Amino acid sequence: MKRIVFLQPVGIVERDILIKLKKDLEWVLKGYINKVKISLEPLELKHSEYDAFRRQYDASKILKRIKQLQRKENGFRILGIIEEDMYVTHLNFVFGIAQSPRGIFITLPQACLISTTRLRESFYRRPKNESLFELRILKEAIHELGHTFGLDHCREECVMRFSNCLSDTDLKPAKFCESCIEILNLNFSYLRRD
Repeated sequence: MKRIVFLQPVGIVERDILIKLKKDLEWVLKGYINKVKISLEPLELKHSEYDAFRRQYDASKILKRIKQLQRKENGFRILGIIEEDMYVTHLNFVFGIAQSPRGIFITLPQACLISTTRLRESFYRRPKNESLFELRILKEAIHELGHTFGLDHCREECVMRFSNCLSDTDLKPAKFCESCIEILNLNFSYLRRD
């Protein structure tokens, strides 16, 4: 199976964000994936996914549609990218959401989703910082893809550390720790048997 990650824009997403993320993910995840492709057709946002009271989109509902798209694409992983704020039940907001397979289920197609809204300095009324914004997107993308590769949250200096706020994202590195690499290598050994 070709290990292709599809970047799926959800709603309107700046093309430059997708192009930069494609290059960065191919570099950081080399050895685990073969290629990153950008989907040309954005997935339209639905009114039923929007909570007008919260002024946010329901990440779980969007992820469900991305999973359906995943089955149609028949790709290895699909990463949705949305420029709208999103939440899940019991949390005020989320940077991302993902499926988390276990063991041999790593071989099945999986999906995840990230939001860029709270990764921008402008959200906090601070001056624009494009390089910091791009690094945050990369960290959240690696983190959510890490979940689809079978990784849990980690307590080490690792991209898999949970981000409760933006400073948590800024403090963690854009790479996996040794322990997570060991788990990744074990999980990906299932793929090499196919």
